[in-house]
Amino acid sequence: MSEVVQGSLSGLERWEQGYVLGLMQSEHKNPSAIAASGATGYSPSYSCRLLRQEARPHEASRGRRLSEAPQGMYLGVDLVPVAHQGCWIEGVDRVYSSSDKAPVWGHNLLSCGLVRYGKHPYPLSLEGFPTESMRSEVYPYRTPGEAMWEVVKAICKNGYSLTGVVFDNQFAGKTYLAKLHQHNLPFVARARLNQKVEHGGKQSSIRALGEHYPPGKARYYKRFGWYAKRIKITLADVGPLDVLLIWLPQQEGFQLMALFSTLDAGIQEVLAAWKARWNLEQVHRLLKQNLGLSRCLSRSYAAQLKHADLTIEALHLIRQQKHLHPELSWRAAQHKAAKNLKSQLLTEHSSLSA
Repeated sequence: MSEVVQGSLSGLERWEQGYVLGLMQSEHKNPSAIAASGATGYSPSYSCRLLRQEARPHEASRGRRLSEAPQGMYLGVDLVPVAHQGCWIEGVDRVYSSSDKAPVWGHNLLSCGLVRYGKHPYPLSLEGFPTESMRSEVYPYRTPGEAMWEVVKAICKNGYSLTGVVFDNQFAGKTYLAKLHQHNLPFVARARLNQKVEHGGKQSSIRALGEHYPPGKARYYKRFGWYAKRIKITLADVGPLDVLLIWLPQQEGFQLMALFSTLDAGIQEVLAAWKARWNLEQVHRLLKQNLGLSRCLSRSYAAQLKHADLTIEALHLIRQQKHLHPELSWRAAQHKAAKNLKSQLLTEHSSLSA
């Protein structure tokens, strides 16, 4: 054990691989159950001790994943609520859950992944996003826009060339739209309908523009099932942008959605970029339902973040099997990935072979 605590890379790697195996095949998927199954080779208490060694485990993992990432992708950014009932867990606060349509006790995690329409998302990281009341010196409070901008800078510093950045309106503060614009980083961002913009020399809300350009004045894009019209506008403190008015057919009438865009591309590419971001939600469902993202009961916030990071490691192994065997369901690919990893660990004479 002492070799692992002192930072023996091979020892830590074996433990991490065992933990990932537990996430894929353990029924309960919490640290104690994974350790008790023998997957890690250590006791539950020691396994939890290893989980909390790194304060920000996503940083090294994201850099490594970027080095192996496919090129020509957009960066998708989102917030993921992870519900926890245990009030003893560090960092727990009331966070809004879109699936529950209400605040829940838990953590928000900042999810970042590379996306492209028609391709499986390539998840990069899940990092802590504490509420203002739960901030600390190690985990400071950041606005969504500030957190997104830090991720963009880190990815560019790593040398990865982003096709663009795609994000929802909670990240779309003018300060960060302007930063992306100034650094020639194209973006597609959902706009609030009450946002004031300049069009034709007049100030108008986007909702009012939608009333002026109803679905009858928009073009139907069968590929997406949406009506869309692109308009040139100017956004104060940002500059000239495109706004796409998108009409989503409903059972009765249409629902208006709007996107800001600086992509030098046709309307269909802008729509495809936005649609690709939605695929991150599929990733979040897999992490929660199949890999136990919300099952970590460790009190330590650092352990919660390491557990989340290892769910991404597990998902990448499953993603590889989906790439090799497209006919497999995600569940079948998970079983195959677990079988392969277990075989690898046994071959390496890990504690699993005992």
